Amino acid sequence: MQNKMVSIILPVFNAERFLPQCLDSILRQTYQEWELIALDDGSKDGSIEILKSYEKRDNRIHIISKENEGVSIARNVALKHAHGGYIYFVDSDDIVMPEALMILVKAMDSSNATFVKSDFLPIDEQGKQVFINKKQVIRRRYDGKVMDSEKFFKKILMKEYFLWTCLFQKDIIVKNHIQFIPHCRLMEDAAFVADYLLYSDRNVYKDACVYGYRKYEGTVSAVNKDYSEDMMLIKKHIKQYTKSYNHISLFKNINNYLDEKNVSAITKLKIRMAQFIDRVRIVCLYNVCKYIKK
Repeated sequence: MQNKMVSIILPVFNAERFLPQCLDSILRQTYQEWELIALDDGSKDGSIEILKSYEKRDNRIHIISKENEGVSIARNVALKHAHGGYIYFVDSDDIVMPEALMILVKAMDSSNATFVKSDFLPIDEQGKQVFINKKQVIRRRYDGKVMDSEKFFKKILMKEYFLWTCLFQKDIIVKNHIQFIPHCRLMEDAAFVADYLLYSDRNVYKDACVYGYRKYEGTVSAVNKDYSEDMMLIKKHIKQYTKSYNHISLFKNINNYLDEKNVSAITKLKIRMAQFIDRVRIVCLYNVCKYIKK
């Protein structure tokens, strides 16, 4: 008999600002058969105290504390402690819609699916919608249809690999030793989803917003970081899947990202060189004028 419990995996690192809202949204789930595995990844703020206060309120909440090693390792550790038949991932600064688990589990059961993806609402710091999710409008025509992994990758994912719109089966993860690439900080979710879809033959999209994805200054700043090393980690990982359409597509996406980063780096270097040359010219001109006056 299928284990209907959903193991919610929540990595936490210095998340005190939005963590209570995230935890409250989980407690409001209409689907009651869940456990929360909150993994504190070496937070230095008040995150652990917040987690402990919620743990006292609900015995379905379990805390694991460890030294900081990054979100990928944190999720891998949490997966080892999951007791549910289904796995659902959450980020600590976002919110889960009240009907989320109910929608995802029903879609999984009614279609005898091995993987379910739904959609999200982009929100700001106050929880207000910030823009329209255009990909949801495109995906809507496939609501409830069962697809193989290749078609699902093309028609539904569309280069969008967010974990928190998806419901996974734990048996598939465990049996096939699927995990997040350690120390990878960007697109680690893409590699995980691509690996999972290798073993998932009944994939379903459910047209519903199950998640509030918070967009604010703290998240946007991550775009300015250099993730080239992370991309190389993923490229090394997916090279072993040379016959997988999903991995080949992901490989191309990563190459495009690296090419864009290289072009951007060269452009920035040219700008800095031009600025340096301008400063040298100004200094030289100043010295020449100063010499003439003498």
